[in-house]
Amino acid sequence: MNDTAPSATKDAAKLRRSIGRIGLEVMIGFIGVYAAFALNAYHERRELADRRRQVKLALIAEIVPLTELSRRNIGGYASVLAAFDSGVKAGRKPIPHPFTEPIGLNMHIWEATKQAGGLSLFDVPTFAAVADFYNDISRMLAIYGQLRELSIGVILPGADRGADAFYDARSGILRADIRRLYYWDLNALENISKQTARQGDQLIKRLAHDTL
Repeated sequence: MNDTAPSATKDAAKLRRSIGRIGLEVMIGFIGVYAAFALNAYHERRELADRRRQVKLALIAEIVPLTELSRRNIGGYASVLAAFDSGVKAGRKPIPHPFTEPIGLNMHIWEATKQAGGLSLFDVPTFAAVADFYNDISRMLAIYGQLRELSIGVILPGADRGADAFYDARSGILRADIRRLYYWDLNALENISKQTARQGDQLIKRLAHDTL
């Protein structure tokens, strides 16, 4: 009687069982690795979402006072310029109103956000909208700084000498350099105040919606 065939069958069965166990162990190992990877990815997404929410809330807190400052300034620059211009046109030779108050605005959250790779925390349109708002605030500060320098360096010293410091002695017309800077600065500040107040309101709503 030949025992080779049954022995071979047993060996084949053992081999299949071994391969099956190995395959099962490989599958279990793969599932474990995949599950660990998925869990780690989930935690990373949660941490990123939490970080994004915290940054947006911090930006809202910073944008609100900047927006309110712009809103308070609306009409102020225009009224000063209108009163001055009406006096000039009436031939009264008014002295330009000086703007000497220093302005220090807090934009640390936005600067820190950019340094920390803020583009990864926002969609591109939101990042661009926030960047535009802060760029306009910076432009407003630069224009006001120019007006303040004019006030301290020219208007205040000239006020002691009266209207002759600002108007041509022969023609009585407002000096060209005063007119160019004073009118341009006040018009620009009025326009940018309206723009940043509108931008700020829109941004606050946008960022607040994204944190819900």
